[in-house]
Amino acid sequence: MKKLNLKTLTGTALICGSFVMLNACNSGTQTNNSDTANTEISDSLVDKGDAIDMNKDKFATDSLEDDSKRVVRAYSDGLYEVKASEAAKTKATDADVKKIAAMMVTAHNKLNKQLVDLAKKKSFTLPETIEQGQLDDINKTGEKTGLDFDKAYVDDLVDKHEKAIDMFEKSADKSNDPDVKKRSPMRCQNCARTWNMLKR
Repeated sequence: MKKLNLKTLTGTALICGSFVMLNACNSGTQTNNSDTANTEISDSLVDKGDAIDMNKDKFATDSLEDDSKRVVRAYSDGLYEVKASEAAKTKATDADVKKIAAMMVTAHNKLNKQLVDLAKKKSFTLPETIEQGQLDDINKTGEKTGLDFDKAYVDDLVDKHEKAIDMFEKSADKSNDPDVKKRSPMRCQNCARTWNMLKR
């Protein structure tokens, strides 16, 4: 893999952000994540594992159980992206990285709003917060300063988009519910475009 170039990443983020905004709802954004970096997660908030278990109980004999897991994972990843990018908006040194972070916050809030709407329609329980391990990752990146922080944030963004491609491809192939199935290819294409630009 070639060395990551911040200018390439900025162009990628602009493409990604524009694509997401064109395909996302025009309604207001949702940030269902109230905790801040460098804190512990409250035990009273529902995280990804809790939401998966709650949906398993609701849909144990229903084909929606697996689809609910996919929606929960996508939403949890979106909460993480928003939280990590909120931190990067203020802590990043490079102006391009700050712009990328701001775009990621906007884009993932819009995508998360779509997932909230889908979850309401299907009676899925969604996480209210990120998991402690995700918070630990954000805190670990947050310990870095200057360009070391910028690089760590960008590297994490690359890694998450690679994993998202895999997740959305599987969702597109395996989802049973038509509403869940139709959302996956669009998100997969978006992540794939971002990933392909980042590989250059």
